[in-house]
Amino acid sequence: MRAAVYHARNDVRLEDVEDADPGPGQVKIAVAYNGICGSDLFEYYHGPLGIQTSPHPLTGAVLPQILGHEFGGHVVATGAGVADVSVGDLVAVDPIHVCGSCTYCLAGDTNLCVMAAFHGLSARGGGLSDFTVVDRRMVHVLPAGLTPRHAAVVEPMAVALRSARRAEVREGQTVVVFGAGPIGLGAFFACRWLGAQAIMVEPSAERRAILAGLGAQTILDPTTDDIASAVLDLTGGVGAHAAIDAAAKPATFAAAFTTTRRRGTISIVGIAHEPLPLDPIAMFASEITVRASNAYSDDFPMTIGAMAEGAFPLEGWVTSIALEDLIDGGFEVLREGKAMKILVELAGG
Repeated sequence: MRAAVYHARNDVRLEDVEDADPGPGQVKIAVAYNGICGSDLFEYYHGPLGIQTSPHPLTGAVLPQILGHEFGGHVVATGAGVADVSVGDLVAVDPIHVCGSCTYCLAGDTNLCVMAAFHGLSARGGGLSDFTVVDRRMVHVLPAGLTPRHAAVVEPMAVALRSARRAEVREGQTVVVFGAGPIGLGAFFACRWLGAQAIMVEPSAERRAILAGLGAQTILDPTTDDIASAVLDLTGGVGAHAAIDAAAKPATFAAAFTTTRRRGTISIVGIAHEPLPLDPIAMFASEITVRASNAYSDDFPMTIGAMAEGAFPLEGWVTSIALEDLIDGGFEVLREGKAMKILVELAGG
């Protein structure tokens, strides 16, 4: 089967690799689409980081590594003991491999597993291949009406929905979302589904245009707008109930404090690549709660349910390419900011 295999920084090869059969408790999937994630770009241009250079303690995975953790497709085979998933089912995959026995796994907080690995980064196999095998617990069957393209974006939308849940977004609230990449855009969708108004802050003109086309009512440009003053004006001088920082840069994190009301909540879902400035006086004076939002735990079913209700539309921001175009038509295009979300079409598409 075809697969995109990471060997080293700037070295991803399209190779013919051996197909695998599902073992007990496992499911084999014909991958329809796999989304390219910002972490894939970071690994390609700056890694290996999450990709293992020595065997992972849980999965044994080590370079070379098949990429791809945002994916979905159709079930083509099941292993012994799998009775609640059928051949032909359209599924989305939660890519986190967990130990199942640590304190966090036992509490249901699988995203905090002390030995967690990711399919497509630190586990054998990945979604950028025609077929892949995963454990049954990682598979979520999609309801009728959703498509394979929906299946491939469940993962990033689950990240986004969790960020809104971590911010304790409620109906009738106002939320400031910093950054309108796929996760920030997903946070906008999530806030709208939860009944909150999202004020979007994004420096890219192209992304602001996409937001407008998808129904965002208030979009601010941090290169020209006074964000703090604008948010205060829009909230009667009080500030937003919450902020979701999908950019996780010093400027956006600092702005989150100036736009969030007292006893509000800041949810950080972006991955920071430099220290974020925390003003303890401002936090003390305002009693603002700052939370990280790490991936997802129980968020997949809620995301799929919201998607079935139309909460996460695909039009206007999702495009697709062939596997053969992964580098030039995928990684390079995304690095240059010329697309929002690119799905790679595979055998099941």
